[in-house]
Formats: sequence, structure tokens, C-alpha cells
Amino acid sequence: MPANLPPQYYEAEERYRRARTIEEKLRILKEMWAIMPKHKGTDKLQGELKAKISRLKKEISKPSLRKKSYSFHIPKQGAARVVLLGAPNTGKSKILNVLTNTTSEVADYPFTTREPLVGMMSFEDIKIQLIDTPPLTEEAIDPRLKEIIQSADLILLIVDLGSEEILEQMEIGLKKLKEQNVKVLIVGNKEDLPGSKEHREILKDLYKERFPLISISAKELKGIEELKRKIYEKIDIIRVYTKAPGKAFDKGEPIILRKGDKVLDAALSIHKDFAHRLKYTRMWRGNKFKGKRVEKEEILEDKDIVEFHI
Repeated sequence: MPANLPPQYYEAEERYRRARTIEEKLRILKEMWAIMPKHKGTDKLQGELKAKISRLKKEISKPSLRKKSYSFHIPKQGAARVVLLGAPNTGKSKILNVLTNTTSEVADYPFTTREPLVGMMSFEDIKIQLIDTPPLTEEAIDPRLKEIIQSADLILLIVDLGSEEILEQMEIGLKKLKEQNVKVLIVGNKEDLPGSKEHREILKDLYKERFPLISISAKELKGIEELKRKIYEKIDIIRVYTKAPGKAFDKGEPIILRKGDKVLDAALSIHKDFAHRLKYTRMWRGNKFKGKRVEKEEILEDKDIVEFHI
């Protein structure tokens, strides 16, 4: 028996997919539950909605969320998750503050950050979750921190370009990441300090074949915009926009997909029933495609516009 879901349900589902907070997601799920027709054809979907609502209620009830404090359990939000790692006093917290326009404790002494801190970085029309972590030392890494590292789409390994111990900082970080299958971007901070240029060249000579490197000064706001773009490039996502048939393009929040995803993946991200009912798709891509009809297997690119016909 077909589900026969009304258009309002799909609109609410799209808003749920774009929601960034647990509270907002829960509110929209309840709205979807109210809109959904209750019959045999929606039994499975009803069960899925109930499970999601129950899971989000449990998340909200956790003390760490009620008190708005951060524990080592951090729900994923935004288009991707980027984790900042580094030795003591490399400027991780300052970088988090600058990238996310937030304020956390920053001092010129080590171990200011004792537990993970979270902020949301804006890049054009999306948000990317950043997590600042306690400083790395020679001691064994906290198992709870391993979970955060493994969940990251990108690791920013922060080193102090002004420090004579910069190679030791690098080796500590790489040692901790040795067994983790994660993508790494080296960020040389404090390029305003004496000796920073020489240290940057040393890093390039030793690590350029293994890791990309960008140098910045969080204190003087140098290289910050370039760092934001580099982060976006390295997390391997694309933005795809939808257009309603017969209407002018009204740019809203994009669908977030992985590089290499296809038209069918974009449809599936809206809803599997929607993808099943898809007849054809028109695409706009710069000067190359102007409403061209494309197949479901067409590989998408960043900032493509798709018009689904069902």
C-alpha cells in the first residue's frame, strides 16, 4: 500500500534535514508525525519517526545538554565536523574563537582547555562544526578523545611556528593520529613571531609529501579566510540547491552531499520515496548546463542546481 504522503510532509522533512539543533529537529519531527496519514502504508515510516523522536528526547534529557555544557559526547551538527588537535599553548582556542566568532578562555599558558569546546564556523552559506580539544602530551590519549577524533571529517593539527620545539609538537600529534584513519591539515599558527618563516620551510621540507600545510596568525587575523576555504576543500563535501518546477530559482539552504555523489543521491537525501517516484531531473551548472535534462547517475558538482520532476 503506497504511503501517499502530502506535499507538506516533504516540506517538513526538508526542514528537518537542514535543522542544526536537537530541539529544532525534535519540533519538526513532531510536526511530521502530525501531518503523516496513519494507515497501513505508513506503518514502517511511523515506526522510524517514533524511534527518531524517542532518540532525540533522550539526547535532550542528558545533563550535559540541559546545562549547556560540553562533555566528551558531542552530537554532530552542521555540514561537517573538524577537530583541532595540538600541543599545549599552540593557540588552538584562539583559532576556534577567530573561526567561529565565539569566546572561550585564552591565555598565554598551557592547558587552558581542559575539555572539548564547540563552535560553528560559517563558510558562505553553510555551518561547519569545530571542536577544540585538550592539549596533546606524551601521555596516553584519553579514550574519549579517540571517539571525537574518529568521528571527524578533518583534523587540524595545530603547531606553533614561533616555537623551537615545533618538530616535537608535530611528532606528538602524528603519534596520536597514527592509528586513526583521518584526514589531516597542518596549521602553523603564530606566523607573526620571529623564526616562523624558517620553521614553516622546515615543515614543508619534512611533511609536504604527506600533509597539506597552511600558515596563519590567529592573533593578527592573517590567513583566516584562506584557512576557512582550505577547510571546506578538505572535508570533501559539495552543496547542491533545489529548484521547484515552473518557478524561479530561490536560493535556500543547500543539500550537503559528498564529492562523487550523483543526482539520485540528492533525491535520496530528501526521501527514499521521493527518489523512487523521480521521473527526470533538470540541472543548472554555471554556463555548462542551463536546465539540461540529466540522468540519475549524473555526478554532481559544488553549487549545482537541480529540478526534480516526480
